[in-house]
Amino acid sequence: MDLNALLDGFDLLMSWTVVLFIILGLILGILLGALPGVSGVLGIALMLPLTYNMAPIDAIMFLTGIFTGSVYSGGVTATLLNIPGSASAVATTLDGYPMTKQGKQNEALGIGLAASAIGSFLGYFIILFAIQPIGQLVLQFGPPEMLLVIMFALSVIGIISGSMLRALIAGVVGLLLGTIGATAFGRPRGNFGITELYEGIEIVPALMGLLAISELFFLISKKSIVDENVSVQRNFKDFLKGMLYTFKDKINAFRSTLIGIGIGLLPAAGSTVAALISYGQGKTHSKRGENYGNGEPSGVVSAEAANSSSEGGSMTTMLTLGIPGGSATAILLAAFMVHGLLPGPYLIRDHMDMTYAVIVGGVFQTFFLVIIGIIFVWYFSKVILVPSRLLIPIIGVLAILGAYSIRGLYIDPLITLIFAIVGLVLRKLEYPVIALLLGLILGSIVDGELARTIVMYEGRFEYLLTRPIFVTMLVLTVIMFCVPLIRKRYGKSISENEN
Repeated sequence: MDLNALLDGFDLLMSWTVVLFIILGLILGILLGALPGVSGVLGIALMLPLTYNMAPIDAIMFLTGIFTGSVYSGGVTATLLNIPGSASAVATTLDGYPMTKQGKQNEALGIGLAASAIGSFLGYFIILFAIQPIGQLVLQFGPPEMLLVIMFALSVIGIISGSMLRALIAGVVGLLLGTIGATAFGRPRGNFGITELYEGIEIVPALMGLLAISELFFLISKKSIVDENVSVQRNFKDFLKGMLYTFKDKINAFRSTLIGIGIGLLPAAGSTVAALISYGQGKTHSKRGENYGNGEPSGVVSAEAANSSSEGGSMTTMLTLGIPGGSATAILLAAFMVHGLLPGPYLIRDHMDMTYAVIVGGVFQTFFLVIIGIIFVWYFSKVILVPSRLLIPIIGVLAILGAYSIRGLYIDPLITLIFAIVGLVLRKLEYPVIALLLGLILGSIVDGELARTIVMYEGRFEYLLTRPIFVTMLVLTVIMFCVPLIRKRYGKSISENEN
């Protein structure tokens, strides 16, 4: 670590304007992240032109504040309404929303805030001391390794859902849907001549249909989101109880943070994959793994800690290699370039003080996030008090508008309605909706990485076994696919012995 550059980085942050823009960015990001279909990516894109005349450090901290705030608040709507503010909050719905229906929304929100804060803090803090060696490690991941990372993520769904076969069926269907659009070579595929589908199925409309609209069919017969005879009042004591629970579940939180950082480092893998892999690992290692999916607090910790810590990982890849880990970091990359800074080896060589300032600034953001987050959830949590007869049309309209707002195309609301029916059918048949959604998200990535792998090796795939990281990932993926089968067989033998 270059201590002189680190001290210079601290000096860049010691300005009231930096603090002001961090706070403004967090507030704006939280508000945008809570709106269905409106993500932090959109917020960063909209605010980028306003930063042209700012000092570089002010502009970067303002935009990263929007990023951090939106990542957190996406989990709030996922918990209260089963509407992820972004795809990265999908895993939070698995236990966060069931906790809300059980009247434990205050505890769930406390867990979400604390886990997000821990993940964000540790994500940036660990990266602070390991940014240079990590940059070298990431360079070792090529298309073959990225393919196996995605297969590993799909295998986790089988553990989460309890049925590997159903998870694979839903996941493969999602992958096939994800390949609709242009091929890796630019040719149209599976779009039925519909030009609006040339770029593929937009994720947000599909997400709104699968998770938000399909849930409304189940809410019709209920008076409110929460189950009857449970408390729906705001309770700050329960909120603090949830925050304290996260610190008691420290091993899970730390493991999830490391997973989030590791997956976040990989270009295109993203926080969605990080949260789902972390959730699966949490279920595997937890003594209450059978409760995952039914309102288990540890499930919220696993998802939120990994989701937030992946932000630090993706920022590291962007800073050290100039490779954006996702849409948000791609816009941040543009922001650096607008201000005369080129992320990558030259940034590390010539502007290490700015690199450290961004990372340390991410650590500082965590403390403001906790304060602003408490105020936000205290007022936003009142949404569950709204009767279903009023909430259903509001959520429906917001979901449709959110789907339409992404591209402004009339086909997107139609996609939302189609996926709402698909989500309803999957739930009725007890297939994991998350598996289909993850396959859809990763379908285009699989297509591109597979094409690059084929071109690299020209059909001689035996040479893949000469890549140590590929072999390691292959072994881990096979193990993950075998775990449910071994567990099922082992469980049967125990049952027979007991009888």
